[in-house]
Amino acid sequence: MGFGDVATHLIFFIAAVVLASSASAIMFMTVQKVAIEANEQGEAIKKLVGTDFEIINDPANVVYNSTLGAYVIYIKNTGTESMYTSNNTLTVLLNGAVVRFVPDRLSISPGETVTLQVFSSKINGSARLSVISDVGVKKSFEFQG
Repeated sequence: MGFGDVATHLIFFIAAVVLASSASAIMFMTVQKVAIEANEQGEAIKKLVGTDFEIINDPANVVYNSTLGAYVIYIKNTGTESMYTSNNTLTVLLNGAVVRFVPDRLSISPGETVTLQVFSSKINGSARLSVISDVGVKKSFEFQG
């Protein structure tokens, strides 16, 4: 066995180590990406499951603020996650049309209530108000205008 055989074996050994290291690095990166995706999906599901609210107005006595031209609507966070109440995270529909609203604060913790000033002209007769959150939770409420 001469130097040529040793060199050949050494070259094959180094090539095998380089290939094994490359395969190991690729598998590590793949596992990391899968773990990150699973964590992000878990957070999204946690927010979806933990988000819930109720419209707690008395349907027979919804306050209309004629000075502002707005109905006063109360939303209670009945979920386990905090809820944001901005125009980017909630959509308010009155009789099927999107309406502008202003909350008295931008975030409510579980169990807290937020007041929404829902801008609309006074409605005579029955009306349907729907509130849709950014994660797709929708609550509807029928009242006399």
